Amino acid sequence: MRLKPLFSVLAFLLVAHAKEEGTPILKHVSHMTEKELSQHVRKVQLTPPMGTSTYHLSRLVADENRAATRLKTLANVMFTALDVTNRYLSSWEELVGAGVEAEGFASHPLHAYALTKHVSLGWPHVEASLRALSHLSQDLEWLLSRSEKRGVPTGEDLATVAGGMARLHDYYSLNLSALAHAQLVSAIDARPVAAKIAPTALDLHRIGSAAVSHNVLNSGVDFLRAALDRWDGNASSARSSDTFDAHRELRQIDLSFRRAVKIHDQVLEKKGPRSDLHSTYMRPFNKTLARKKKYHKKEELVLGVKGSKGQGMKQYLRLCRGEDLRPVSTTSRLSCRYVTNGSPLYRIGPLRMEVLSLDPYVVTLEEVVTPSESADLVLASAGYLTRSSTVRANGSSAEDFKRTSSTAWMLDKDIPILPVLTKRIEQAVGVNAQLFDGAEIYQILNYGVGGHYTVHHDAFVYPRMATFLIYLTTVPQGGRTVFPWVGAGVQPKRGSALLWFNMDRAGKPDSRLQHGACPVLLGDKWVINKWLYYTGQQKTLPCIPGNPGATVSQPLY
Repeated sequence: MRLKPLFSVLAFLLVAHAKEEGTPILKHVSHMTEKELSQHVRKVQLTPPMGTSTYHLSRLVADENRAATRLKTLANVMFTALDVTNRYLSSWEELVGAGVEAEGFASHPLHAYALTKHVSLGWPHVEASLRALSHLSQDLEWLLSRSEKRGVPTGEDLATVAGGMARLHDYYSLNLSALAHAQLVSAIDARPVAAKIAPTALDLHRIGSAAVSHNVLNSGVDFLRAALDRWDGNASSARSSDTFDAHRELRQIDLSFRRAVKIHDQVLEKKGPRSDLHSTYMRPFNKTLARKKKYHKKEELVLGVKGSKGQGMKQYLRLCRGEDLRPVSTTSRLSCRYVTNGSPLYRIGPLRMEVLSLDPYVVTLEEVVTPSESADLVLASAGYLTRSSTVRANGSSAEDFKRTSSTAWMLDKDIPILPVLTKRIEQAVGVNAQLFDGAEIYQILNYGVGGHYTVHHDAFVYPRMATFLIYLTTVPQGGRTVFPWVGAGVQPKRGSALLWFNMDRAGKPDSRLQHGACPVLLGDKWVINKWLYYTGQQKTLPCIPGNPGATVSQPLY
């Protein structure tokens, strides 16, 4: 897919034109039969998730172009009919003014000529314009059924995209002054990426308000301040020609800004600077509060063990920005090499492996799928995308802003390459990856504007022994997969895979393997994921002495 510079800004402005999201799936896919999957999960979405999928936003461009073409045709015909009708009626009014309704009017030869000319020359044009209108029935039907049959963004979608932009600023410290002038500049890349459409003061106000409603309070304050800075009181910024309305809008932005600052400091005082569902700056705006000792504490880096949730969020954020937190004593023992894992499949063409961590064991593998295979997987799964959900402790699923992406669940039989890919995974890892026995159904994901997944554990509820994650696209900026307690992260590169084992030697979730998907700043992020189950590996992995019921992962060689 062709990269569009500053896609996040353009997407926000595009979605501002105006889908209701489906109900949450109460039963997780890992517990569904193939029949249940087909009935409840694997359906082509008539109203696709616009706010959580760059694919559907790209499709929206083509669909909007078709709508605009039909609207232009409709408008042209209607304007022609209106012009013809007005001229015909104007001619008639002239006759009325001359007394056409009086008895004996047509007995005068000039009157007779004028009346005959009016109807004989004018009515054919009126009739032709009305016939042209009658031919627009198909266009009208298409346009009137578009929301129901094809799906258009709603205010909720717009809020999701605006919230995504707020998240991007939260993670990557966007230069909002540059953003207001259609330039994307961030903490991870100071080189500007230009867009052709700049946000107005009201756009910045809308994004700031969405940020506050999503509890991204630091971004909310900054965007609202940027809206005030952007304001110049004229139509180019406010798109309002009414002076009273313009001043009222300016007052509303100022009130929103003051309210956001107050809420920011209140939340920071009660909940601290960051969690899965909120974020603030490290210190309050109120100078009196900012002098408190708790806002001047320094936390040490924690690696190799799970630390506090707050510390994990801080390390997650640093990794998202491209930092490597591993000490030299760790990285000096790591290596890159070619591996076959004893498989005949890879004896001729071994996999290039880079070790990110020895304990816990995390590696990347290069060229697991080809560019054409990646494109096939994206194309075949795109129509099945539905908004991603998170798994609760009771195993049920729900949609929330911890995760903003879209998911397609695909069986091996759905795409010709999937059975081949399953074999590749089995040979690379040395495990059973067959569906309903040793692994889950394939999960293909596309991320939206600022699409992310906060820190989580794949084996939190289900016995997912290992995760085999393959990147189907290269992401220019943002979108890293990071491990806060390992101190390492990976930038998505098309065809490469990330492998880690979620469980320790006792068969319990290894808390050090908590990880997160950082917000996508620029580009399209597609991944395909295979979860390998702890159960079903009795014939492929050795037992642990003293614990016959447990299996252990083996490093690749």
